[in-house]
Amino acid sequence: MSVPFLHLIAALVSASPTPSPIYAEADTLWRVGLTRGVFLDTSLRNPPMGSEVGTSPWIRTASGNVLAEIRKIRYSVSSNRDFRLHVLASELDGAFNSDLPLSINEGSVWAGRGLSGRSQVGVTLSYGSVTAVLAPEIWGTQNLDFQTFSYPENIPRPGDIGERMRHPLASPFHYPPHSIDLPQRLGYDSGMSLGPGQSSLSWESASVRIGVATESFRWGPSIRNPFLVSNNAQGFPRLFAQTTKPFESPIGDVHAQWILGRLEESSYFDNDPENDHRSLSGVIVTLNPSFEPNLSVGIGRVVYAPALGFMDLPTAAFDFVRSVGPVASETSDEQRPLGPDRIFSIFAHWSFPDAGLETWMEWGRSEEPRSIRDFLEAPHHSRGYTLGLRHDQSTTNSARLAIEAEITSLEPSQSFRLKKHGEWYTSRRVIQGYTHKGRVIGAGIGPSGSSQWLAVDWVAPRWNLGLFGTRMRLENEALYSYFPEYRRADVTLLAGVRGAGKIGPFRFEAAWAESIRLNYLFQTKPLPNDAYRGVDLRNQVLRLSFSATGA
Repeated sequence: MSVPFLHLIAALVSASPTPSPIYAEADTLWRVGLTRGVFLDTSLRNPPMGSEVGTSPWIRTASGNVLAEIRKIRYSVSSNRDFRLHVLASELDGAFNSDLPLSINEGSVWAGRGLSGRSQVGVTLSYGSVTAVLAPEIWGTQNLDFQTFSYPENIPRPGDIGERMRHPLASPFHYPPHSIDLPQRLGYDSGMSLGPGQSSLSWESASVRIGVATESFRWGPSIRNPFLVSNNAQGFPRLFAQTTKPFESPIGDVHAQWILGRLEESSYFDNDPENDHRSLSGVIVTLNPSFEPNLSVGIGRVVYAPALGFMDLPTAAFDFVRSVGPVASETSDEQRPLGPDRIFSIFAHWSFPDAGLETWMEWGRSEEPRSIRDFLEAPHHSRGYTLGLRHDQSTTNSARLAIEAEITSLEPSQSFRLKKHGEWYTSRRVIQGYTHKGRVIGAGIGPSGSSQWLAVDWVAPRWNLGLFGTRMRLENEALYSYFPEYRRADVTLLAGVRGAGKIGPFRFEAAWAESIRLNYLFQTKPLPNDAYRGVDLRNQVLRLSFSATGA
């Protein structure tokens, strides 16, 4: 729905009533959503963000710690022994991009050019072993104009959207078979939306929790670009089942989660209303080996497929164990018949508490090997990897210096010289790819992207202040497939300052960054003597966040 921007901001502000705090144990900093974005997240992971006592820290959900907080709660609106009602902390987030969109790991909000915002309120209701989290969100964006490329099609009357197979805002770099629903811009006008947000309904026993949810969640230890599931896209409706305490095996403690979700196409992809939905079946299993309590290893796999209606979802429940074959390496460049596609990854996290050091890695493939021999010949085919570390140096005044670094690469592997390959999150069978409402469900850098991240933060008990910087290369496959000048790489360089402070029950966070995007959309300007100059655009980035904590 399009509205004047002043009306949009007024609606966002008025949607957040006077915050009602959750009274939990002292020093508890609790947030409902995993929607803080890549710049505000200081990754204070002790305990990890969103983790709950008894569950794996690498299966993080927006309400993963709600039940733990309810057990410790001191105040409730209704203190009936069987029925309990609690008011959740309010949240209000704002974003500003001066010249270009920049939105990574911000959940339901797509931070386009100009101002964007999100507001959340909610309550929890619990009765016996059943808990309902009602945390709807309202979000909106100013969505000012910026340069885009129209998806290339040969049509009799240019400009007639009705005759196009794909929307003009669809990604111009993802022709079939590397197809994906990843629009350059979510519409042409400002707008606002209301959704269920970080809501869930679950039943819990001593060892298992099952339920339905729309909340954001993340898999694995990667903090900027989880491969399988991140908070880059808004949460999608799903069924889930997970352990609430570890399963004790001879080799260590095991945690697991299974999901069955329904993905939705954006309004800016194609004109076919019959293919707007997909199923997603996934599982993650983590192990804490008995011989090393500070080590965690895990594996995850997701399979997504076209789904014409809700009746198709039950049949996809166990697709996560289904073999789909080497879809991207088919000898033909043609789009394959509709069918499933998949992604898998393995990961590890190793901490050294005495040294204040933690390290992590994630390695995955977007395509299965044809055989053991195929894997041994080209184990790097369609691979992606992340390496990260964090060091906390304690001081004598209860503060600490935190240094964090992470590198991620989903760029095409060198095996493209030997055989055909796909791109991460794209598919020749599922034309919308691995997305929900036009946003990648996994790593925020998107198909064939790469990034390097470094942050240094001074973290005190009630405030923190730090510097951060990142370098991102986007859509690298397009550079090799469509542009002859390899020096045209589309690169974003960004550096900024961030901080947070806690005053009573309130927490304020802010981040400011200056960035430059080199060779925007691979564009260059010719100069004399066969020289080139890139089309480079500067961008100022601001993020603000307010929340009411429980302490």
